[in-house]
Amino acid sequence: MSANGIVQPRESNTPRQGARRWLSRAVAVVYGLVMFEVVIMVSPFAFYFYAAYGPTLKWLNYSPATAWLTGFLLPHAVFTTSPFLEFLRWDLGRYAFGLGLVAFVILAAQVYGSKLFGRRIVESGAYRYIRHPQYLSLGLSAFGLFTMWPRTVIFLLLVGMLFAYFFLARVEERRMLAIDPSYADYMRHAGMFLPGNPGGRLYRLLFGSLRDQKLAHRLALMILLVLVLLAGFGLRAYTVRHIARTVTLPNMEVVSVYPTTSTAMHQISSLALSDPSVQQAIRREGDAMFVAHLLPRDYGMIGMFADVGDHHMTPGNIRLSRFTYLCDWLLPFLDSHVRTDLMGSNGQEYRVVFSRVDTPGGQPVSPTRLLGLSAKMTPVYIADVNVPAHRVNRTIDPPRRSFWGDVKMPIF
Repeated sequence: MSANGIVQPRESNTPRQGARRWLSRAVAVVYGLVMFEVVIMVSPFAFYFYAAYGPTLKWLNYSPATAWLTGFLLPHAVFTTSPFLEFLRWDLGRYAFGLGLVAFVILAAQVYGSKLFGRRIVESGAYRYIRHPQYLSLGLSAFGLFTMWPRTVIFLLLVGMLFAYFFLARVEERRMLAIDPSYADYMRHAGMFLPGNPGGRLYRLLFGSLRDQKLAHRLALMILLVLVLLAGFGLRAYTVRHIARTVTLPNMEVVSVYPTTSTAMHQISSLALSDPSVQQAIRREGDAMFVAHLLPRDYGMIGMFADVGDHHMTPGNIRLSRFTYLCDWLLPFLDSHVRTDLMGSNGQEYRVVFSRVDTPGGQPVSPTRLLGLSAKMTPVYIADVNVPAHRVNRTIDPPRRSFWGDVKMPIF
């Protein structure tokens, strides 16, 4: 049985079919590991996951040819000044994942229930309007995961997965037509992935007049692929333009979690830089380029920037409350307070994290590439700043890694 509502007949187990089956399973495992990085990140098992998964990301980051794959396309560590990006991350993406996952489970139950009653084609409920609602549900969930943990490699695998679903759906439909010609009637009144089949209508409008339809299909898919990739990388450029950031020194840029004015960012960073131990730590790095993150003092994701020793996901710290937190994060309709828990409060006490930014080869990046896809941060020093009191309350000399080790984390 497939995920499109068709109960598949039993086939002969030829060596070729067996090889395809094992290959599809291997690909599914790889997709699952990468696409569910965000699920593991907010679970109690994150530390153990990165112990095995981290070496792969570090290996990708060694070479300029692959380091861009581990970079981030959308905001994760900061709030932006774009209402669109904030809606995409906190509302559309999280609800797409949660609702897509719930819909997939319901639709799977519907298909398996129909199998028990001996029906070959499911045509009720969502299947009345869409031929492949389970693929649509999985695609929505994958999109939601990407918006929550937007590595470039996850984006590329998401695009690949969506195209793979399209081809898989076409193969299944050709097989079903060979088994039951009446399936053609169902195809005429139900869209492939969306009600009314708007994609098919657009295709006929743009490419229907071409004589060679095989070439037309390839051309349409190629154009769609290019447009999707351009949209993904265009969103990154849009994100960088809507981050609260300013240059305070020739070799340092300040990035604020909460949107704030350049004057305020200069004031906070200058106060941190006035501490002698901070100055000494900066001088110790020579001609390095730096980014200083202005984090709220109660920022919940400090482990992404540095290992300060008080992260809640330490090894062995597996409790029921962590699973509750995971459910609240992935199913936002259960809890509306996750945003504040993660990003902290917009107050007057800050944790300023100074990080050097290097190329894959370990050399300082140029000022124009400070937020580039291949750039990688290494924490250097931390200063806790009280702005109303105009003083540095505490300084920390952290290990030269994040809580997750030497794995690239988001700069914004």
